[in-house]
Amino acid sequence: MLRALILSVVFFFTACSSAPPLDGRIWLDSSTHSEKPPEWTVGNNEVWEKNGKVFVRAGETVAGDERVDNCFELAQIGSQGELLVYLATELRKSLDSVGLHLNENAEAFLGKVHGGEFTGRMPGLRHTDKYFERYRVSELERVDCRVLGEMSRENFDKLKSNVFNRLQKMDHHLREIVSRGQFEPAPRKD
Repeated sequence: MLRALILSVVFFFTACSSAPPLDGRIWLDSSTHSEKPPEWTVGNNEVWEKNGKVFVRAGETVAGDERVDNCFELAQIGSQGELLVYLATELRKSLDSVGLHLNENAEAFLGKVHGGEFTGRMPGLRHTDKYFERYRVSELERVDCRVLGEMSRENFDKLKSNVFNRLQKMDHHLREIVSRGQFEPAPRKD
């Protein structure tokens, strides 16, 4: 009897002492059926390189009554945008490192690439994993979707070359410098 009373008191204090999550999220479900997301969903960089591949992750949040498939489609579009931002940043660093300035049209095009508005093809981008998490905040149910994409370094360099060639077509000064062999985009690091 004493043992049951002690267990009841311990259970009562344990139940009362559990604090709600700091962000107010109450986990409901996920594609892994656990509260721990896959490792690839966590990190500071949305784009990274490893073993000759360029990886990209992106996410989207929708209302809890939306279809998860639609959420994944939006995240896949977002991953293309993240990859373009990374590519445009690399090109910008290469141009800035030698003090090259683009004309207005080429600058506007590079801005569109950086904004994820590039209309060219993205050869070899494959989405290899996806994860969703359903949760509640206050009375609202939400779904976070994350996708992982990958592209070979070779395909990424082709995409970068395609964008760079379009820049050259728009900026005759850049085209002249490249034709004289005075500039090419910086080689990628391993």
